Amino acid sequence: MAQLPGWMPILLDRIQWGCSTSPWFVNLADESKIHDTGRSICLDLWPFIRDLPTNIAFVRDAVPEHMTAAKNLLGQLSDDERHYQRLFVQQCNFAGVTDEELGRVQPTVDSAELCDTMRRMCRESTYRDGVYAIVAAEFSATLYSRAALPGYEKYFERSGAKTKEQMDEGLEWLRLHAKTHTRHAIWMKRMLGDIEDSCGDEIPYAAEMLLNDLLKLWKCPTEDQKSPATSLS
Repeated sequence: MAQLPGWMPILLDRIQWGCSTSPWFVNLADESKIHDTGRSICLDLWPFIRDLPTNIAFVRDAVPEHMTAAKNLLGQLSDDERHYQRLFVQQCNFAGVTDEELGRVQPTVDSAELCDTMRRMCRESTYRDGVYAIVAAEFSATLYSRAALPGYEKYFERSGAKTKEQMDEGLEWLRLHAKTHTRHAIWMKRMLGDIEDSCGDEIPYAAEMLLNDLLKLWKCPTEDQKSPATSLS
């Protein structure tokens, strides 16, 4: 079994730092702000979520046939049936965002930068860059969900504004991403092991670029100066 690359704990630590410093998560702990914050998060994330299946499908189709773990994982994440995407739309509706509002969303500057980076890494660069960008996005979704979910659950349980069935439907995207998916973890480990030079301690260029854009979208404070990432393309 391949080992996880040495840069992975560094990536996870920086995402956790983002969750701990982002105003998004501070506001989710404030009952007077949680509703408006939830709406804003949905609207800010939607352009990225809307494009994600197509971006992942490009990488899935580009990886070599012998990388079966990558084919399996990316085949699941490419969400051809748009199951994950529908769950996110349910979450938006739960937060009071209508389908019509989603259809009219114009990305903010930070959201547009994130979408552009993901599109370039997945559609215009090497499959390796696409893989690294997807890995950064998936771990960010997991840690974001784990940080945000408890606040939503406590708020709606206390307020009594929603039924249990409405809560279960509205929070399903967060709950799904907050879970540990053992099969996905095994496939990801093997996928990264199949990529040459993926076991160094420096976060790959594509993952670094995507993470930087995510932290900007999350409105995190500026990080301390770090050594520049090196592209593994």
